[in-house]
Amino acid sequence: MASDVFHFRQFDVAQDRCAMRVGTDGVLLGAWCNVPAPQVLDIGTGTGLIALMVAQRLAAGGRLAEGCIEAVEIDAEAAAQAQENFRRSPWGERLEVRHCALQDFQTDRQYGLIVSNPPFYNATLKPEDEARAAARHKDALPLDCIMKFAEKHLADDGRLALVYPMAYDSEVMTAAVLAHLKPVRVCNVLTKWGKPCKRRMAEFALQAASAVMMPTETLSLRDEGGDYSEAYRMLTDAFYVSLK
Repeated sequence: MASDVFHFRQFDVAQDRCAMRVGTDGVLLGAWCNVPAPQVLDIGTGTGLIALMVAQRLAAGGRLAEGCIEAVEIDAEAAAQAQENFRRSPWGERLEVRHCALQDFQTDRQYGLIVSNPPFYNATLKPEDEARAAARHKDALPLDCIMKFAEKHLADDGRLALVYPMAYDSEVMTAAVLAHLKPVRVCNVLTKWGKPCKRRMAEFALQAASAVMMPTETLSLRDEGGDYSEAYRMLTDAFYVSLK
């Protein structure tokens, strides 16, 4: 992950101008989330990774219509880099990034998928400067703003997909209830089989929708022997060049 360019099978992600670089959380969410309809918004896109992954998936299914994937990014350098990554991809004319805060993003669209890897942090586990930077990102993209935006702009059968540290699960679920959203799909992610769950992916739908809660999934990144698990390889095979 240290390289300034991360190479995937069908696209590259330059990341030298982004504070939030390519990471496992974004890859997991981009590969795991459902895309009920091709109108997509990536909130806090950073490098543009998740938007690019969704574009690849839609293109593979013949569902990528021009202009159907939008991204919002408050940081000017990250927004510019995401736009460059979009332009250099095979789907350059079909992705667009808006440099603004979510609170200032004006649209009348209803989205089939709203996806976000929102900024969470634990100040006790990070150096002081890094914690301050993470705090600024979190303050710029409050969780309740994401939830309220989804409540207003999700299509009737749309989904809000998030990835977040398990320690924040109560905060996420409470914010969802207050925005009249309900979890309909949950995946607990383990770094290794037998270890405690440290991160969770979840999809939310409008409470008025008829979606039924699915059983909670469990995904282990590595098996008992420490190798990447077959489930993780299968989930990400269309994207990673290799997993070693």
